[in-house]
Amino acid sequence: MTSQEKRQAVCDKYATIIGRNIYSQNLRDYCFKKYIDNNYYSDCSSSICYSYKETGYGYGILTTAGIFQSSDLTVVAVNIINGIPDSSKLRKGDMLEFADTNTERPLKIGHVEMYYGNNILCGHGSGTPSYKDLKGYCTSRYDSWAPGGWREGLVCVRRYIQDDADTVLESIKLSGWKREADGWHFYLGNSGEAVKNSWYQDSDGKWYWFNAVGVMVTNTWYQHKDDWYYLGSDGAMNKGLQNIDGSWYYLDQNGRMEAEPVKLTLNENGALQYPGLAV
Repeated sequence: MTSQEKRQAVCDKYATIIGRNIYSQNLRDYCFKKYIDNNYYSDCSSSICYSYKETGYGYGILTTAGIFQSSDLTVVAVNIINGIPDSSKLRKGDMLEFADTNTERPLKIGHVEMYYGNNILCGHGSGTPSYKDLKGYCTSRYDSWAPGGWREGLVCVRRYIQDDADTVLESIKLSGWKREADGWHFYLGNSGEAVKNSWYQDSDGKWYWFNAVGVMVTNTWYQHKDDWYYLGSDGAMNKGLQNIDGSWYYLDQNGRMEAEPVKLTLNENGALQYPGLAV
């Protein structure tokens, strides 16, 4: 197999856990085998390492620090400007390592995402594995500050499957948003696959949900796991205080509907306020 085919196989394997696995560091080894509760589990690094292993190209089940330190992986020479890497230098399966709050790890690395191709990332940071827009996600990380005063942005890119000696750049297929007869779809880069049964964060930072046939869901409540979300007329997840069908709801910073009572207070101008209110 060529390097492109190997990388595609890894990406295809990762695609099978999108929207399926539950985040857990303690149960991270149950990525492709069910735990006793009949669920699958993984974290950011194990989801990537096991995807490589399951396709026959394993380099060990490492942590984010292990991915950075492993001699089996190489550093990709890529320019990173304002937290965003030059995507022309990336290959499918490349591992993007980000800083976090842990000062004991090398370069404070604490999170990793995998490059899926054509400016799309896939990763498991919390909740379930999902696809993300490369620029949007990297910008969001770059703009986030750890309590110690450093950015939580991209630190470096690591690669396991190297280019063939006579490699050619992978062909780029049409991708992105496309309006079809049944509604809006979003197609993922080189694979040409539509996002299905999964959240997707676009470059504008907004989250969208696509149903089983890949259609963006709009104007409806949607229950994901044990939480309720409201998807507006543009498909974007709503946040903050919302009047929906004549009733008021509060949706937190992550879009989850608050079911517990909240306490409103008056500010110095007599206006009602709620600490932490999403906008």
